[in-house]
Amino acid sequence: MEMYSGHQYAAVKLPADKVSAFGNEFSLEYVSDDADSVLSRDLTSLPEQAGFAQRGAGDKAGELNLRATYAGPETRTDYSHMRTWIAHQLLAGGYDAYRIDDEYPLCFDPKRRVSLKDVTDIMRNRFEGTGYAPDETGRTNMRVIGTDTALSVHIAQIYPDLPASRSCVTWESSGPAIYGVFVPVSNAATSVSAAYSANQPAGAKGTFDAQRYPYYAFKALCTLCVEPSTCATYGRPVRDYWSKAEGNLVASMDELLRATRSLKSDFLANIAITAYCNRAQDRAFADAKALLNDVTYYISSNSNTLKNGRNPETGEVLDERRAIPPLEVTLDPSAYALNVSRKG
Repeated sequence: MEMYSGHQYAAVKLPADKVSAFGNEFSLEYVSDDADSVLSRDLTSLPEQAGFAQRGAGDKAGELNLRATYAGPETRTDYSHMRTWIAHQLLAGGYDAYRIDDEYPLCFDPKRRVSLKDVTDIMRNRFEGTGYAPDETGRTNMRVIGTDTALSVHIAQIYPDLPASRSCVTWESSGPAIYGVFVPVSNAATSVSAAYSANQPAGAKGTFDAQRYPYYAFKALCTLCVEPSTCATYGRPVRDYWSKAEGNLVASMDELLRATRSLKSDFLANIAITAYCNRAQDRAFADAKALLNDVTYYISSNSNTLKNGRNPETGEVLDERRAIPPLEVTLDPSAYALNVSRKG
């Protein structure tokens, strides 16, 4: 759905065999491209009467181009358009170089079937491997998808072959997703864990409580890992750990949901699904606090104004910088596997 000028809107039903990705900018062009649509009453008459209607050419001759009419290239910014570009590049390819004048279709064919991991990777993307990556280039003028200012990040996964009462899983990253983990919150769950349901009182504003609230633990972890000087040494091991944990979470949640298919009772399914989701949330919060402790300790241990190495025999200061080995994460990602939760 796109909103134009506060009063006009267009909503279309996306086709089942396409994907869509856009960085908070207008992408819808022609409503005739979609079988189902809901349009505001004056969507076409307003620009015609006001004289700013833009129409297509070729097989779209005479048809209103919504993107050109209500947005136009003059409103396009790198802030949003670069996010559209990298998502299209990751999902479909063919857009190696970024150009602000390039236009991207609302719906397109991916180069392969899109997995949940593909989506989590996109939500963490920071233009890695391009000339725009802040972590690799030190640039400070980039609005990446995986931003460290995110309060939370959500992905909705639908199982069309399961009963509606247990067909949706919301994967939630509390705080920035870059150095965090997406945990499952099923629509069949009757509760979430105590930590993930806790609300900080308004009177505690300004209190950074990483021991009680998941957001602060993940936010602090991200803050320590996201800088160009720390992302490789501390950040990459943290991301690698969460990636393995997330793989177990996704596989286990899928296994659990499919195992409940034979259950006719929602009550029994809800008990099992709630238990696994809550345990996953509790474990993620515990691991986040453990990682935060380890990263803080490691950074503190290696904090030294003297950045250069020294000769171990003479103590002489060398020309090259000290080499700090990557953080070693000792947590066990297999603890998120379903068979672990079955054992209690």
